[in-house]
Amino acid sequence: MCYFQNLDDTTRLIMITELEMDLKNGLFYVPKSIKPDFVCTYKKILRNTFEKGDVNSLRRNLIPNFFKEKDKNGKKIPSNIREMLAFSDFNRYYMRAILLRAIDERKSVIVYRAKSSVSERVDSKLLINQSFSIKSTLTQMLNILRNYKILFNEQNTLLFCKPNSGLSLKLF
Repeated sequence: MCYFQNLDDTTRLIMITELEMDLKNGLFYVPKSIKPDFVCTYKKILRNTFEKGDVNSLRRNLIPNFFKEKDKNGKKIPSNIREMLAFSDFNRYYMRAILLRAIDERKSVIVYRAKSSVSERVDSKLLINQSFSIKSTLTQMLNILRNYKILFNEQNTLLFCKPNSGLSLKLF
C-alpha cells in the first residue's frame, strides 16, 4: 500500500510539467528493464497516471510483456519489477513536484514512509521525520532528482531515494 499525502491537483500538474520537460529536453530516464518497443507506451502511461492515477494504477498498466526477461548482463529481471518501477518512477516525479512546491510556497519537506514495508531497513527508519527547509538545500535535492546520472550513482547523497526504500517527501 502506498500513500502520497500531498497528491492533489497542484502536485499532479507539476508532475506532468516535470515529465514533459524531461521528454522535451531528452532527459527522460528509460528504465533498463523495459523493452524498446514499449518505451513510447510507457511514457503515455506515466503521463496518464500523473494526471489521474496512482502507483497502483501505474503498476496495473505495466503489463508483463513490457519487460525484458534478462538485463544486459544476462541477469533475470526481478519478478516484482512492475511494483518496483511503478513506485520508483511515480515517487521520483512526486518528490520533484513536492520540492518545487516547497520552494515556491516557502515550506519545508519531511521524509516519511510512503510505501508500507514488512522488513523496514534500519537506515530508512533513521531518515523518517528528517526535515529540510533551506531553499538552497531543496534546490540541490531537486537538481539531484532531475539528474539521473547523479541520482542512480552510488555517490548519491539523497539516501531516501535509494531503490526500494519506500520513502518519500511531504510538505511540512
